[in-house]
Amino acid sequence: MTRDLPSFVPGRPYRVAASVAVGILSLFVVVALVNHLAVSRLHWRADVSELRGFELSPLTRQVLAGMTNDVRVTVLFPRDSDLYGNIAGLLREYGEVQPHLRVRTVDYEAEPATALLVRAGYKLRPEDANLVLFDSGSQVVRVAETELSTFDANLAEMAKGSRREIRRSGFKGEQLFTSALANLANTNTLNAAFVVGHDEHRTDSDDPLVGHSLFARLLESKATVVTQRRVDGTNEIPADVQLLVIAGPAQPFLPVEAERIGRFLAGGGRVLLTVNSTFPTRTGLEDVLRDWGIVAPPVYVSDTNNTMGSFTVIATNFASHPVTLPLARNDSRLFFQRPRLVGTLPPEMMPADAPKAQILVSTGPGGMTKSELRSGTPSFNPAIDRMFEVPLVAAAERGGVAGVAAGRGNGRLVVVGDSMLFGNSAFNSPANVDFAELSLAWLMDRTQLLAIGPKPIREYQLFLTPRQNRTVKWTLLGLLPGSVLALGFLVWFRRRS
Repeated sequence: MTRDLPSFVPGRPYRVAASVAVGILSLFVVVALVNHLAVSRLHWRADVSELRGFELSPLTRQVLAGMTNDVRVTVLFPRDSDLYGNIAGLLREYGEVQPHLRVRTVDYEAEPATALLVRAGYKLRPEDANLVLFDSGSQVVRVAETELSTFDANLAEMAKGSRREIRRSGFKGEQLFTSALANLANTNTLNAAFVVGHDEHRTDSDDPLVGHSLFARLLESKATVVTQRRVDGTNEIPADVQLLVIAGPAQPFLPVEAERIGRFLAGGGRVLLTVNSTFPTRTGLEDVLRDWGIVAPPVYVSDTNNTMGSFTVIATNFASHPVTLPLARNDSRLFFQRPRLVGTLPPEMMPADAPKAQILVSTGPGGMTKSELRSGTPSFNPAIDRMFEVPLVAAAERGGVAGVAAGRGNGRLVVVGDSMLFGNSAFNSPANVDFAELSLAWLMDRTQLLAIGPKPIREYQLFLTPRQNRTVKWTLLGLLPGSVLALGFLVWFRRRS
């Protein structure tokens, strides 16, 4: 009688178990070593998205590398906002490069109590929402939702009624966020002042047409100190003021006031002047402007080919200048309510040491001047007026005078032919906000950040006929679930047989 041999080798299960345990332990060790190398030695990230929307520019990395103090960033946005993903993703990349950046998100719809504390801490109004706040502890810079996008709008088709949509085409988060961080890191104080005393637009007014409260908040987010100054009587312009904003004066400046403005510019000061388009009066600054190669006569402008509703001119003709190059790259459109002509003197009328004056914005070929007012309406006079690309905005720059107001740098001047371009209602146009930002950046010597362009946003739309829509509907609701059920039935039937 033969004895059956055992079907297994004694101790084999234990050896197999030990081998499996050693293999699992080795796998954990390898994973731990890879993680250690990735964190401590081989930290590497790459943006593999199609448009590289979160890839940081060298300038942004330079600004982040120069940060030495903590900056708290508060994203006051609902998570279902179209821009939330872009904002959160971009700030995540900022945080990976610079650990001093502390980012928190507050969804004011889902977290009303937390949002209330944020608004109270930053003295925000209840209606202030969709903001990104950069806080260094001593200074806060705000970036609003309206500043973050560029748009593609075909105004000709919209005017005809064949197209009514305005598409978001670009995301300017990196430009604005890096600019905010650079402003916080800049130890040089920037004092700006709104000139008052000539019925200028009020910076505390929320009036949609003539109020300038939104523009004032924009300037306050860029400058260290913003005040109001009179330049009449014995009121000299303080030496620590670098930028003057003259927002649509309705009353002319006196000769002594104009002389002070001229000395301020000659000493390296910066001036932003917007011409009042409601009152066809002279500003009293004509001689100062001529010294800088700019003229602003009381002549109105329109453009028969580029107008819509209350906007008599929609400008798309931009010069090659730091203020307007980004607008040209983005195919932007500036909305003018009632512009006046602002041009430059012919070169033969300028002395050899004259400032460099340049036209920044003009109408299209359909532009025309209107020199007469008939019942309060600008009208075309064939004997005087003509059709051409009429200039609307001009800028000039000249080196400072030695020994006068040292430290201000080169004098710069921007003259805009429509003060309502910066009115509250005009700030509904992202391009108008962009132009205000760009003008202030150039006047404040912060044009290096303008090299960061907007990241493109690509949208895909699928148009289906009613028949195609029904086909897709029944495919998703019937065919796909039915196929799964049929496959399950076949598997069950084969196993049963």
